[in-house]
Amino acid sequence: MSAVPRIDGHDRMAQVPPAVWQVNDLLSSDDADPSEVHARLLALSDDDLAHYGLRSYRMNLMALLGEHMAPEAVLRLAREAAISKLWLGWEYHHHYLSKLDVTPPPPRLQRLPVDAVKGLLARGRGAIIATFHLGYMRDIPSDLAHAGIPIMVPLARDAYGNYESARLDRPEAALWTCFRHVCVEEAAGSLALARHLARGGCVLSTIDGNTGLDGPRGGDRRSVVNMLGTEARVKNGLIAMAARFGAPIIPVVATTVDGERVCHVFPVADPGRPLTGDEATDFVEATVHGLYRVLAETLLHAAGEWCGGDLFHQWRLPRGIDEEPLSVAEARLASVLDRHGRAVLDLSRVMPLTSRGERVFVDVHSMKCYRLPEDEGEFADLLQDAGRGITRDWLDGLGTARRASVWRFLCVLASRGGLSLLHDASLSAA
Repeated sequence: MSAVPRIDGHDRMAQVPPAVWQVNDLLSSDDADPSEVHARLLALSDDDLAHYGLRSYRMNLMALLGEHMAPEAVLRLAREAAISKLWLGWEYHHHYLSKLDVTPPPPRLQRLPVDAVKGLLARGRGAIIATFHLGYMRDIPSDLAHAGIPIMVPLARDAYGNYESARLDRPEAALWTCFRHVCVEEAAGSLALARHLARGGCVLSTIDGNTGLDGPRGGDRRSVVNMLGTEARVKNGLIAMAARFGAPIIPVVATTVDGERVCHVFPVADPGRPLTGDEATDFVEATVHGLYRVLAETLLHAAGEWCGGDLFHQWRLPRGIDEEPLSVAEARLASVLDRHGRAVLDLSRVMPLTSRGERVFVDVHSMKCYRLPEDEGEFADLLQDAGRGITRDWLDGLGTARRASVWRFLCVLASRGGLSLLHDASLSAA
């Protein structure tokens, strides 16, 4: 993850508000006061955070969690995740790494699995620590390196650059004695990982959406996993490397517990020996599925710390839609409205994607988009207002052409499960 996230490319430069430019300046500084940075991030509006991927967080977290918690809770977690990415990236790269020196600092994490990692390495087959773009993932390798465990960290090109800048700026820091970072978007990076494992070394990787020679959207060396009902195509090359060298894999995540940075260590997946053929394939598939179960279960209580959630749409698979015939949806919609009911968006399924006057909605499961004309602001607002919604009286007040257009839009949404049909008396779904 980049230490200073780029402003969302979907927004024109002229539309970037002053608060965003000011925050970006702070995030580029090694000398800013942490309390000021954190306060300024918390003060950003949702429109401001849209420039840092808030809409993607909302869409992706709603797809994962919309069936497990209320939409309002998911939107809150999406905001927390967007701020967490900005805050923890700055705090680590600009406030922590930039101040390291020849004396190793105390560990930042509680329950750091130093002895467990040393025990795995003592078997002589190397070891892989699998974590995710979640919480204090950056502290895991640096704390282990400061504890004297030589560790190699594969990174995408932008994150590699962040560490390389820190190394060049503070070459005397104790961290670099045991910490080595490689870029896996270059052939030399993957080769270095293989050699390190073959020699019995330790590798730590944030595996969710991890990149490689074919980039984050490539199809090389992938498995399909299920996360809370959503399928995703994930990289498995590092797990295949573990099978090849017989290296055990230990899943570790570090999240906030009662205000503290705490490691959670999960059962080790150990191939026992170097594997080939079907044995290797079976181990890779079982291990990858197990690792992403860890991520899915962690997200149920720590999604607000998933800084990789804004990129989940790059590697998740759109869900198919059980679409009913348009005539059936039309009849169902007409029946509810004729009985003084109303139609509103099911915000766990369809949500606003853009802001600042644009009228675009996205089905969070299928990722299909629906665009309204700019002059349909009232229609868009009513769709999102469960207290008012779209009623028969409102439709009857429209002109003929506009009414036909709005009606078709509603029928399409209803046929794809994007509307909640409510009765005034009970507010229950029809």
